[in-house]
Amino acid sequence: MPATKAPPSTKASDELVLENFHTVSEAAIRLRLRQPDDPSKKGEKFLRDGVNKEGWPCHRMAGQLLFSDSDLAVIAEKNRNRPDGRSRPRRGARRPRKTAAVSS
Repeated sequence: MPATKAPPSTKASDELVLENFHTVSEAAIRLRLRQPDDPSKKGEKFLRDGVNKEGWPCHRMAGQLLFSDSDLAVIAEKNRNRPDGRSRPRRGARRPRKTAAVSS
């Protein structure tokens, strides 16, 4: 007797939406890291390093690194400047300089 299968869930299929996917070069253009007519690879290393070192969202399909529209939105938000205008947090206070001893 064959095993009975559960009917397909309609809820899960309603939640799945296929997004537009972009290659690394297309994602660099979409994030405005370079102009569309620029033949250089400007911005691609930034995206690859972010994925490999920072854990940015991406998809790997058929041996290619791809970014969906929602992935690009998350990357843009993570790299947004702080409201006070500084992109990096301040370092700790510097040590005061040593002054020459004054002898009298």
